[in-house]
Amino acid sequence: MTYWVKRIRLKSGELVIERELQPNNNCFDGKVPVVGDEITVSCRGRAFRAKVVWGNWEENKGNRDPNKVVPLRVDEI
Repeated sequence: MTYWVKRIRLKSGELVIERELQPNNNCFDGKVPVVGDEITVSCRGRAFRAKVVWGNWEENKGNRDPNKVVPLRVDEI
């Protein structure tokens, strides 16, 4: 399955949305993290840890169409 980080809230409070993000930088194949998980993302030339805050809840983990991209929102930690 594929997931794409579409929104990132930076520590400064600034929100980076998908228009600024390049899909090839934050699009991953593999097990989709659930809300609460930590992942590594790239934004504005740097990589950092972020916490998933929206997009894939634990109770929906097995009910996703494997051919669809799961959009995620994360907060920088």
